[in-house]
Amino acid sequence: MQPDELKQLWSHANAPTDAQEAFALDAWRSHRQRAVQHQLGAFSLWQWLQLAIWLAVAVYCGSQWWQQPPLAVMLSALSLHAYCIAAIIISITRLQRRRQLHPTHTVVEQSQQLAALRWHTALTELLLGLPWCWLWLAVPVLVAWQAWGVDLGAFAAPWLLVSLGAGTLAMIAAMVGARRWVQRAPASPRLQRAIDALSGRRLARARAELEALRGWESA
Repeated sequence: MQPDELKQLWSHANAPTDAQEAFALDAWRSHRQRAVQHQLGAFSLWQWLQLAIWLAVAVYCGSQWWQQPPLAVMLSALSLHAYCIAAIIISITRLQRRRQLHPTHTVVEQSQQLAALRWHTALTELLLGLPWCWLWLAVPVLVAWQAWGVDLGAFAAPWLLVSLGAGTLAMIAAMVGARRWVQRAPASPRLQRAIDALSGRRLARARAELEALRGWESA
């Protein structure tokens, strides 16, 4: 048998193996992409749920301050109402960014868009969380007024003022500390873990799936 005939037989023998490997690779990629879309779908569902909750709270707070109750109650309702509007806008922005992630895009493009979504979500979660250093005071004020008709602004004004001042200082200190930490270590593993914690495990899992796909394509 001539060498050319041997090469031809060898190529035919390897053809099914190559086809099987290509099929297995496509199946693996499809599984990874489905996992990414599943995590992003759960993220979107959570955003829609938050949107509904904050909308309901905004309607309630609006109905409270519109009745012109005592000053402490009015300020509490107005503060929570403004917070709810900000949270609604942020949820809508996240959903819009989520819609930009399509499985038809390349893995590199999806990774870049997901990184932007993770950073935006982590930053907005931090911004939404910091006001609760003092915004929590609005909850007992509204509950006391709604449940028993008690105006805490009249009965516990010193406590409210001290708590408000301390909470505001704590919020400012946390913002300054977070900004300095991000500027000093923009690519540190600790910062990445903080972003994962703030943006949620759904986006962290989607990032892991895309990193696996990206690592395979670049290999």
